Amino acid sequence: MTDKFCRTGSDTKEAIQKYTKLVYSIALSHTPTKADADDAFQETFLAYHRSELRWNDEEHRKAWLIRTAVNMSRRICSGLKRRAAIETGEDRTEFSFENVEENEIMTAIKGLSEKYRTAVMLFYFEEMSVREIAAALKTGESTVRSRLSRARKALRKALDGSGGGSLFEDETCPENADT
Repeated sequence: MTDKFCRTGSDTKEAIQKYTKLVYSIALSHTPTKADADDAFQETFLAYHRSELRWNDEEHRKAWLIRTAVNMSRRICSGLKRRAAIETGEDRTEFSFENVEENEIMTAIKGLSEKYRTAVMLFYFEEMSVREIAAALKTGESTVRSRLSRARKALRKALDGSGGGSLFEDETCPENADT
């Protein structure tokens, strides 16, 4: 008889309460619509609940949720491409903020490639350190710093002339940030 780990509802509920903002912001930044982000969010926590994995510490659990949220968002987007010709009747409207500048910034962020978008979301929106991002993405700290630098450059270019470019002009370099 094998000893299988069975996650409890209270464990899943605690993870949802602790990581809702993190997982949902990743889903929003990696999918084209709010409905798709909702699906990615739900699929991420469903996978968590069904998972038989045990984590060494909280950072490992957080890293697993980040990777799973990115992967679920990818899966949803690839499914959207396959069924693009089929009209489903779903609400396919883009998510938008009330503030025009925030919409411009999010549009610019969504225009980044996935590796840059993920680094930006985790660093600026989730306030994770370069070291934490590197651990979560299973990459080097110098790679994270490089991605952030390139992302800022691309965001400056995308936002130049739209009124939002100055937000990134005086950013402190992540090389000097606490890691």
